[in-house]
Amino acid sequence: MYQRYRSKDRRRGGPAVPEHLDTLLSVEQRMGLRQVENFGWRLAFVRHPPFETPLAVVEKFDRSAYAVINEEGELEFSPGLKVRH
Repeated sequence: MYQRYRSKDRRRGGPAVPEHLDTLLSVEQRMGLRQVENFGWRLAFVRHPPFETPLAVVEKFDRSAYAVINEEGELEFSPGLKVRH
């Protein structure tokens, strides 16, 4: 499903959405992702800081807004996320 939206991580050259997504995100995050996909959001990339829980960063299809799916699977609209275009 994510093949269609796949993009490259500009800094490392790897995929922005890894193949092994199910092993990175919690069950709650995956369930939250499925819910927001029904409302016009899609997975943009996964941010995985060292020694921290990975964050699923989602974007509206028109790229007008970004948000984070937190550890509990909830959408955070103002998490202090800086996205470079």
